[in-house]
Amino acid sequence: MKKLTTTLSVDSEGDSESRTKHPRHSAARFSVRELGSSTWPDFERMVEKHNGVWGGCWCTFFHLAPSEHKQWSGKHREYKKKLVRANRSHAALVYDGPDVVGWCQFGPLVELPGRMRGYGDMDVSPPDWRTTCFFVDRDHRREGVARAALEGALRFIAAKGGGTVDGYPIALPKGKKYSNSFIWGGTESMYLNQGFRPLGPFGTSNRVMVMRKVVRGR
Repeated sequence: MKKLTTTLSVDSEGDSESRTKHPRHSAARFSVRELGSSTWPDFERMVEKHNGVWGGCWCTFFHLAPSEHKQWSGKHREYKKKLVRANRSHAALVYDGPDVVGWCQFGPLVELPGRMRGYGDMDVSPPDWRTTCFFVDRDHRREGVARAALEGALRFIAAKGGGTVDGYPIALPKGKKYSNSFIWGGTESMYLNQGFRPLGPFGTSNRVMVMRKVVRGR
């Protein structure tokens, strides 16, 4: 299957601190490509720069069912590469020139079965698609990379037929700062700006939300 490429014109995160801190990126332009065999080396280089991301996860946590975690412990790179080669792992990769600077992982439920218990007693149907994880290069944070990744993921989902899409952003109290490593699911405002609506808390934490949008196919 041919992987898609899109180009997005993205402003900075929109707050005065962001514009002051990164003036040269206040109207950054990124290209967004889908993770696949041809883009794997770029993704791999980015992940290795960050020591496997999330403690060596290689963005596999949501791929793994609870019964599989022990089997693939310590072999996350191998597992991720296997999934990508089989076209069973998807992500919108954000490029700044030749380099990947961030991504949004997405995929159908069958590819991303992890943490479905977080829905608990929520009276909702399972989503067709999930956007589960974001990662942004430490040298490119607060430049709109995560937003570009989410926009790219939604475009790729639309091109694959669309459907219901769930995300799991972090609800950040105003005035309280969190480390970037905490915001693995993106921010609530980022999803609201893309037309998602909240369904409720994800699991027992009121900090992680479930938000949903219906994406039309094209």
